[in-house]
Amino acid sequence: MAKGFGQKKTPPATKRQTSQWDSIQEETRDRLFFQLLDAISESHRNFQTVDQRIAREINLLLEANQEQLDEHFVKVLRYHSSAILSEVPPKGQKGIAARLMILSYCIHEFKKGNEANNLEIAIAGYEIAVTVLTYEAFPEQWAACQNSLGNAYHRRFKGDRAENLERSIACCQNALKVLTRESRPRMWAEIQHNLAIAYGNRIRGDRLENEELAIEASKAAMEVYTREAEPKTWAKIQNNLGIIYRDRICGDKAENLEQAIACYENALLFRTREEFPELWAQTQTNLASAYRHRLHGDRVENVEKAIVANKAALQVYTQDAFPADWAGVQTNLGNAYRTRINGDLNENLEMAIAAHQAALQIFNQDEFPREWAMAQMNLGNAYLNLNRNFEAIACYRKAMEVFTPTAFPVDCLKAGTTLGNVSFIAGDWQLAIEGYGNAIEAVETSRTWATSEFRRQEILAEAIDIYANIVQACINNKQLDKAVEYVERSRSKRLVDLMASNDLYSSAEIPAEIQEYLQDFERLQQQIDKERGRNQPSNDFDNSKLDNSRAALAAYNQTIADLEAEKLLIWEQLRRLDPVLAGQIRVNPLKFPSIQQLIDKPTTAIISFYTTVSDTFIFVVRQSEITLKSCASLGFEALHGWISQNWLGQYVNDKVSWKKQLVESLTELAKQLNLSDLILWHLEGISEMIIVPHYALHQIPFAALPIGDNRYLGDKFLIRYAPSCQVLEFCQQRPSPGNNLNCGTIEDATGDLPCASFEGEQLAVLYSIPDNQRLKGRHQATVSNYRELAQTVQILHSSHHAQSRFDNPFESTLILGDGCITLGQLMTPAWRLPQLSDVFLSCCETGLGLSEITGDILTFSTAFLSAGARSVISTLWAVDDLATALFSIFYYQEWQQGKNRPEAMRQAQVKLRELTGNTLAAIYKPQLTELLKQKLKETDALRKSSQAERKACSSGSSDYQQWDEEYKKYDKIGKQIYLSRNNLEKYCQELKPFSHPFYWAAFTCTGIR
Repeated sequence: MAKGFGQKKTPPATKRQTSQWDSIQEETRDRLFFQLLDAISESHRNFQTVDQRIAREINLLLEANQEQLDEHFVKVLRYHSSAILSEVPPKGQKGIAARLMILSYCIHEFKKGNEANNLEIAIAGYEIAVTVLTYEAFPEQWAACQNSLGNAYHRRFKGDRAENLERSIACCQNALKVLTRESRPRMWAEIQHNLAIAYGNRIRGDRLENEELAIEASKAAMEVYTREAEPKTWAKIQNNLGIIYRDRICGDKAENLEQAIACYENALLFRTREEFPELWAQTQTNLASAYRHRLHGDRVENVEKAIVANKAALQVYTQDAFPADWAGVQTNLGNAYRTRINGDLNENLEMAIAAHQAALQIFNQDEFPREWAMAQMNLGNAYLNLNRNFEAIACYRKAMEVFTPTAFPVDCLKAGTTLGNVSFIAGDWQLAIEGYGNAIEAVETSRTWATSEFRRQEILAEAIDIYANIVQACINNKQLDKAVEYVERSRSKRLVDLMASNDLYSSAEIPAEIQEYLQDFERLQQQIDKERGRNQPSNDFDNSKLDNSRAALAAYNQTIADLEAEKLLIWEQLRRLDPVLAGQIRVNPLKFPSIQQLIDKPTTAIISFYTTVSDTFIFVVRQSEITLKSCASLGFEALHGWISQNWLGQYVNDKVSWKKQLVESLTELAKQLNLSDLILWHLEGISEMIIVPHYALHQIPFAALPIGDNRYLGDKFLIRYAPSCQVLEFCQQRPSPGNNLNCGTIEDATGDLPCASFEGEQLAVLYSIPDNQRLKGRHQATVSNYRELAQTVQILHSSHHAQSRFDNPFESTLILGDGCITLGQLMTPAWRLPQLSDVFLSCCETGLGLSEITGDILTFSTAFLSAGARSVISTLWAVDDLATALFSIFYYQEWQQGKNRPEAMRQAQVKLRELTGNTLAAIYKPQLTELLKQKLKETDALRKSSQAERKACSSGSSDYQQWDEEYKKYDKIGKQIYLSRNNLEKYCQELKPFSHPFYWAAFTCTGIR
């Protein structure tokens, strides 16, 4: 049958709708196809290697028919192969597929003719062969075919470059499912090498991740392709590895360049000019580039070495023999001349321009789009150095015809930023906006492609100055609406991603793989809770260190630190599986009209803060207009540095001093922000503010900023907050639960906050909360019960200890009877609470957190919004137990009477600060006194019981230690209750015990009205 393939009749031309001339040409290609198949013996079944005799015979046929290997031959191959396969029984199909595989490989490696066409023919053959050689039926052969396809796709000229590389990677990864280092070491190494090349050239995905994957694959390949066993291949890998190290983002730049130079020098040990002149010239070019960028050594000498190496490469890469390679060296030489220190500066720059213009003789936009665009960029840089700005800008704009945000985001970022900077300096604001706008689109594309949550944050942080520059350019160009859009695009992107993911999949079943990670996450948290329980401070109680706040000390040691690090790795894996990070969802940024639509009343305004290096801007967005208040010279360090040192730093280091200076600090901040002018010139007719803070301003209680005449900002305006306008839009778009709100409470989870119990009793009466929806004390307020309650109610009121963690926000904790719920847990898919409308975190520091440079603020407030809530009330510092209980009661009383959330907040704050000691004594003291008395009685009984049990045990035994811990715990709680009773007496004797902002200003409302 094999020998007869050449005599098989050609299907009638009418079936292919060809002209007479085309028919003659196709008959020639038909004949060639069957001659090539006939050259492959049917008995030759080992198609993972090619017999040299057969290879020679095929090569002779290919050389004699080079002109037939074109796009039409691809059609011939597909047509006849499909026809043949359809006519033979299944048993015979394997042999045909084997021959197609060998034929495709030979054409793939054919050095003559048109390489682009050769690759198209090879790919067509591989793709047909793999329909027969399936993974299920012939796994090894399928893997070999996948490997060849992977190699062909990364070398492919035609089609979309980015898509070709993605296909190459996918094929290589498929092959590795079957071919292991143990079973087929050489082929495994070949696949690793192909993967390294594909990752090294990859356009999609995160550049940093791609580079590290390329390095990993290169090192794996060299485990088999060693210097001794495979010197030529080893040298090729060294050359490619040098390119990756030269451009590497991760690690120390100077050290990476030294690694690159070492790799090139390794390659040149075997790539000699005498034996491999082309490869030698290639590595010389790469070495030149590394020397030009080198940071170690003498700068002058490094550039001269780069020039010498480039000129050496030109001895082989002549314009006639190797036009594209020659043009590439001209590009490198031009860059070297531009950075040259020796010689006359202008003369060097003119030589650089000449070299880049020479490169453009070969690199045209149609055949070499990326190289053409890069040459335009390099030419623009040379013009810029000569102050020929007009010509430089023209070059940058040409480059961006190819370097678009979606096609080449990394290159687009460089081109757009450069164009933006040049135009900004020249005062051409519109052109600066064009350049920076493209750069930001590129950043956001790169961020979308990144599979690591933390890498996404890095990408945004690295580009934060570009956002600041475009905001300033928009302001200078009197485009305040655009300025606000870009302010929005720069912040809270991680929170927006989380909300998008959780909202889309709020009711979907969690996949098994994610479930497994969640179980590991919970297991580690349980170990942390157990370890923390063993390390709770239980020495003799120091009454001088008692306070009456709802904060709690966090026991911390290296064991817990290690467990937290493990949790962080799992959290990262969970995020990698997230549909937003996986690229299934892309959250589009808000346009200005959508931002205005968030304002439903003419008396409401969004107050958006944004600070650059030099200034702070306050954008006032109304339903029908936008205005800007600029605080000149109040730049990042002046404002946020001051807040970090004088507000947050003081709070962390010395809370007593911080409290004493609280009013003074807020007065100074109001002066810095020039609130009086803001109100006078920008807020006429406004009664409600939606404040969108920036960076450290997230920590400021705006309601307590003084505005003169013994009044605060919160007296004049209703105030609510939003991390960003896009977060607010998510909150507004979530469905309303209706009027029949089901409420649940978590009360005094650790037994040492008596006023929290009083608070729970009052709310239960006010909202008719049944006992089964009140988690009271240690035994009821457990982690599992908390989660179950949060999944069933629309209003969740948490009244217990909590603590923020500045060093690791994900480990901020809600402290319950048997453990903790961390902020990180709330941001996993395990906490999807779509039915939850309102959360009141009547705890310490639930709104306190360090904002990242990207504008993301990780607090329990934002975590509950991420989980599904529409509104969250939280606290900015460690709050007083009694004051918090009273504030909560006042808030719910006002809300129940029909006031909206910010109105109820303001009234609760006013009532608390205006509350007199006499009123406290008359209305609340009797109930509180009785409650404290009962709590003290119960605690004292438990203390005495544990003391008796301890006495019955042998000193030093484990039972003795256990009962000793119990005794100390109840002894501590008893002293806390005594302190609460003494404080109640003290407050009742004061004129207005809670008038200081410390007591009422910590509470903030985030989300919907």
